[in-house]
Amino acid sequence: MFRPIVIVTCLIYLVQAHPDERLSTKQFMAKYGYPIEDHSVTTQDGYILTAQRIPHSPNGQKPTRVVLLVHGMGGKGANYLILGPPDALAFYMSDRGYDVWLFNARGTELSRKHKTLNPNRDRKKFWNFSWNEIALFDLPATIDYIVRKTGADKLFYVGHSQGTTSCLIMLSEVPEINDRISAAALLAPAVFLNLTKSPILTAASKLAGLAQVTSKSPLNLWMAVYFSKPKRLLGMFNWYELPMPNSPMLNNILLSLCRPPMDDLCLDIVYLIGGPTSGLVDKSIVPMALKFGISGIASKQIFHYGQVILSGEFKKYDYGSKGNLKMYNNTKPPLYQLHNVRAPMALFYSVEDPFGNNLMMEKLKIFLPNVALDNQMSLPNWNHLDFILARNLRQEVHEPLYELFKKYTDEL
Repeated sequence: MFRPIVIVTCLIYLVQAHPDERLSTKQFMAKYGYPIEDHSVTTQDGYILTAQRIPHSPNGQKPTRVVLLVHGMGGKGANYLILGPPDALAFYMSDRGYDVWLFNARGTELSRKHKTLNPNRDRKKFWNFSWNEIALFDLPATIDYIVRKTGADKLFYVGHSQGTTSCLIMLSEVPEINDRISAAALLAPAVFLNLTKSPILTAASKLAGLAQVTSKSPLNLWMAVYFSKPKRLLGMFNWYELPMPNSPMLNNILLSLCRPPMDDLCLDIVYLIGGPTSGLVDKSIVPMALKFGISGIASKQIFHYGQVILSGEFKKYDYGSKGNLKMYNNTKPPLYQLHNVRAPMALFYSVEDPFGNNLMMEKLKIFLPNVALDNQMSLPNWNHLDFILARNLRQEVHEPLYELFKKYTDEL
């Protein structure tokens, strides 16, 4: 009964397969002549991360500066490889004399390790983090490792989405790291999210706010008791790690399904997260986006963004009055001090981005003392994921980013 379906699926797979989708990362890099190295980085709180390094380009140009590329939530360092050479940012920067480092935050495919905790057996403890911990532990440890390994005094930083959130928190809370950042490019900054149009983040924010339910309905009261408290919700479903389609089996299924005539549906699902479909993504890269684009998320990361949406404030995780007293010695979580961000910041954003539209950027610029570039995307319908997937990234983002970094390289 199922044999015809299997045969058709296999035929679609054979006809439409992307030539690189079955290659491992190292095989993919070797095919195009780029070396890649894995480097182990241990954080102060015991997480063991893997940073990936592209030390030089096959064009033989000796690197003269260093850049760290930081992924968004649910992504991984390989996000910056999806478009392939020469257009993906990792290859683009390597070809122009950069020693390129790909960051992989705790919980992602290559960073699911800890000195004492197991991500599967010790789920409650291992996955007890948001982007706050990524900012305060993962990024400083990785930057310190890179500086020691390369001998560079400073590096350039590129972050997408959560990679911008964590960058600003790091520079706010550990201000001495500003002196190690030559300049940072923030792609689709996710900071003041109260004006978001994302259905997923809106749902998360409502979930976080159900404690405010006042109806006497037994159902509403039950929901308020259980669903307003992330710990209880996560305990009920054991969703400390958000279920993601990054297992080999699920990934193979998605690779088989996201082909004509289903590829449009796949893109629509992707853009459910990132905003309106822009038409700037080639369907042919969908298999590579699935391969290099998806990795683990702690549910607490979602809840933290939900709290930011509800409050309209950029602040630390809200554990409730009692938890906040224990954590912060105050009944309310403190705000992040963005005025401490001294390093030059370049903002790349779009009116249509549900995570960081122009109104959100106007608010952000009030708090940042050193905005070196204000780049609102001119193309219509440019959305959150286009900063990683759009076919014309090179012209619209990478070239102005490179020119800005070149300016600060000349000043070194």
